Amino acid sequence: PGSGGRPPLRPALLFGLRSLPLVGAPLQSPRMSEIVPAGAGMDRDNLVWQIKELQKSDPVIKEQWAKFAMTEGGGTKDPAKHDVAFLQRFLEIRETIQVSMPVQCNLADFFREACKQSPTFKTAWSMYRQGMGDNRSDDPSRHSRESLTGALEFMAQAGMTMMSMGGMSPNNDDWQPGAKRHKSDTSQIPPEKLALVHKVKDFQKSGEEQKQAWWAFAQLHGQNKDPARFELGQLQEFLTMQGLL
Repeated sequence: PGSGGRPPLRPALLFGLRSLPLVGAPLQSPRMSEIVPAGAGMDRDNLVWQIKELQKSDPVIKEQWAKFAMTEGGGTKDPAKHDVAFLQRFLEIRETIQVSMPVQCNLADFFREACKQSPTFKTAWSMYRQGMGDNRSDDPSRHSRESLTGALEFMAQAGMTMMSMGGMSPNNDDWQPGAKRHKSDTSQIPPEKLALVHKVKDFQKSGEEQKQAWWAFAQLHGQNKDPARFELGQLQEFLTMQGLL
């Protein structure tokens, strides 16, 4: 080196400097495709993790998995309880699974729509408010959630009373809130019927909408909620209506 000059940088040091990030450059986290490359073989734990993360990130994917698990996986929604082939198949066909997302609305919107569609409901809502001494407004949005909930409960109880008088309600207390369930003895049930009983129970576990669908069917046929107490033909009818047979 010349007098007073800096020594030249060695090639190895230059290479090291080039590999350092620029000052102020933003740090980037790896994308999922970099963590799990497309087409790479994945073990079962990674597949379970990926499907769980997808469900957390997108409600549509969550509904797609629920439908796939119900139609092809016996209603078991826990990814950890399925094999690799089943999990891989879901990831391959997920975008082809058609689901309909429920429309979100608040309680006031429900009341407003019910009043439009049902003159009887509109009259019942008005009579309830008058009976409670609440004459503020017909507009449900001007009432508290507690007030609207109370009106729904009152009208539901009045409807149940009328149906009971007309002989439409079941002859037991299984439909009352908090009713204690009695486990049926399934040891004497034929295998063909028992398989359908389990299928109905799994269907109910898949979501609140599915559970309400079974309850409505059971109440229409004058039975309690236990699928084991239904005839084979009735179970087949319900499962066919739901597209499960």
